[in-house]
Amino acid sequence: MRRSRTILRTLGVALLVAGAVLAAAALLMPQAVEKAYGEARTAVIQQVDQVRQDVFSELPSVALGARGGIPELDRCDGTFTEMLSYEREDVPPVWAAHNNCAGDVILGWGGGQQVRIDGRDEIYEVTDIRYTSKIWSSTDDLVGLGGELALQTCFYGEDRMKFVALTEVSG
Repeated sequence: MRRSRTILRTLGVALLVAGAVLAAAALLMPQAVEKAYGEARTAVIQQVDQVRQDVFSELPSVALGARGGIPELDRCDGTFTEMLSYEREDVPPVWAAHNNCAGDVILGWGGGQQVRIDGRDEIYEVTDIRYTSKIWSSTDDLVGLGGELALQTCFYGEDRMKFVALTEVSG
């Protein structure tokens, strides 16, 4: 009985110390913690997508939602918002989602990744990728981005955005 109390007390202290260390890291290095979280989350999403493909023959999918701007994007409803501010000649329609609102699904995608868009029968493939800064960048950085449409999200804990261009490969 006494031994089990000692073990429980030691375990409790260890958990408190671990919690304090994590809290301190979050306060002192928030971007590093956010980046580590994002990398871990992206790795899990990739593994789940791979299992779904291997076991169920299901491709990763995204949902397209409203057209608009920041207010529509900030709804965080699990869909990508068509960003009207990105409309420009030589740039495909850009659909964006915050990384913590289902946008992070695209962070692990590379060239050749095949995906589905909810509500469409076609299969799309990643045919171009662009990385830009979250600040001091403009649509000039996207001119010539290939594809019929592009999906955009931000990296966790970094000053970077990822644009993934999709092209229909079957229908």
